[in-house]
Amino acid sequence: MMSEKSLPSSVLTLTISLALIGCGGGEPASPPEAAGPEQTTQQSPSATDPPATATTAGAEKQHARDEVWVDDKGQKWFGKVPMDAFFDKPYEVATNTTPIAGSAQAIASAEPAMESPAAEAGTAETAPPQPAPVSATPSPEKPAESSPTETAATDSWEALIPVTVLDEEVKNIRNFLQETVSSVGNYNSSMMMIPPKVATMAALAEVAHLQNQSVSWKDDAIYIRDLAGKMNSSPLQRGAKDQKRLQELFESIADILNRSKPAGLEAPPETDSFAETAEMRSLMKRMEEAEKLMKTEVGSADALTSKKAFVQHEAAVLGVLAKIVTQPGYGYEDDAEFKGFASGIVAATQSLKDAAEGGDFSGFEAAMSGIATNCQNCHSKYKND
Repeated sequence: MMSEKSLPSSVLTLTISLALIGCGGGEPASPPEAAGPEQTTQQSPSATDPPATATTAGAEKQHARDEVWVDDKGQKWFGKVPMDAFFDKPYEVATNTTPIAGSAQAIASAEPAMESPAAEAGTAETAPPQPAPVSATPSPEKPAESSPTETAATDSWEALIPVTVLDEEVKNIRNFLQETVSSVGNYNSSMMMIPPKVATMAALAEVAHLQNQSVSWKDDAIYIRDLAGKMNSSPLQRGAKDQKRLQELFESIADILNRSKPAGLEAPPETDSFAETAEMRSLMKRMEEAEKLMKTEVGSADALTSKKAFVQHEAAVLGVLAKIVTQPGYGYEDDAEFKGFASGIVAATQSLKDAAEGGDFSGFEAAMSGIATNCQNCHSKYKND
């Protein structure tokens, strides 16, 4: 056996390295904390490390690196390394590849942390599962649009019919009535077209009254609602009598829209509901008209692009009327099936507006199909109502 002084320097170097990293028959060293990308791992001194400062008389003397000496406590040293750090058979230790118990865990803990699917799921044998991180992307099981707050926002009066579209529709009806009731002949030839237009005006005037957004005639909206309701207060008859009655009511509406409300108008009830001034069947006819107009006018992607504003206008009118007929007073406010059909139409009209905005003709066709399906199913169930 070689003497301690005759050990080759390469073997001694290997032996010292093995001692410092904790290999051999002793207990494995605790794994160091994983250092960050800009940090340097520092190991705390162990029993085998040479002391930072010599405390013995022998250590105060300078010794050569390969000198074997004994301090005043009887500790044998090789240079500045205590001899008990060396193995008795260094060649056997150096060539031994048997894994040390716990070394795999020590290596894994020193590597950057990487979550595995099992770690994310958590098991009884491992650490309890941690809460899932909050993601900006809604989960498929609970999309953002299903949120009650967001649903209410997309189903508000303002979302269903922007104030500019509402104002435009009311003024379109005003222009129609101005021509229609101006003479007995015009009235007689267009009489059947009047009730859906007038009912829509009354309903939209109430929406303007309820809306947060403002039109120029908002303060007098309930007067327009009341006057339009009176125009449909009884079935229309051909002839001068009804033509004159409608003309007088219309002229007051026109004055209000022109911001010159006639003096002496009777103040209408603040609490009148939609149903008291806008007959449901007449509103349904305007909804049917909107569906047919869009189907007729938009038959291609080019037509959708050129008639974008038209589609968004008709879709908004159709959607808001579909919501109005579910309001208290019409008799269906507690009918979940009826309200389901109406909600399907409302959702489809929102898709129509999106399709028109993006020039998506396939999306337009899908939304139109959704409207037709809900209308047909509703009529099949409630056709005798």
